[in-house]
Amino acid sequence: MFHDIIKKVLDFLSIMWYNISMNEKLKSTDSVGRYRTLSLFWEWNNPGDKPALFTTKPEDIVRDNVTYKSMKKLYMSYEHAPGFEYDFAIDVLGSWEHWQKLVNGSKEIQEMIKDWQHELDIRLKAQGIKAIMRHSLDDDPKGLQAAKYLVEKGYAKRAGRPSKEEVERELKSDAKAAKERQADLERIGLKVVNGKDN
Repeated sequence: MFHDIIKKVLDFLSIMWYNISMNEKLKSTDSVGRYRTLSLFWEWNNPGDKPALFTTKPEDIVRDNVTYKSMKKLYMSYEHAPGFEYDFAIDVLGSWEHWQKLVNGSKEIQEMIKDWQHELDIRLKAQGIKAIMRHSLDDDPKGLQAAKYLVEKGYAKRAGRPSKEEVERELKSDAKAAKERQADLERIGLKVVNGKDN
């Protein structure tokens, strides 16, 4: 528990330092005054764009002695619910409007953010179930209700066919992983060789 508190404090200090330094150099608009979207990310930044500030990777990366912060890691470090990322938007991008441009922008960014929101939703549910587990040990009516919820597996998905949204999310996740793998291989100069005989 003490380790978790120390980690949260260090993460908070890291984010605060990052925010101070980012506020000085973050240029949230392009040369014609539009909010930057794809060009914010190292993977999608083109020559002639303002320098990228973030990576789409789950961890920070260093390229040519420049550190690109993982926007996913920053997103996950905030205590918020998916769809209600106001503090994150203000701290990282400087405005809610800019965050909305990302959320509703290009298909690539929309899918990436939906994946983050899905992962965050799962994390929040897991934290909630852990809290219920702790309360189930209480010797009062709330503890009884919590224990009943756990015994009846109230947290479990209902049986049946997966929803169309769940199927689409899984297919997109698989396709995204394959695309990232291919891009990484090309970036380091490797080529995928198909072992089939023609």
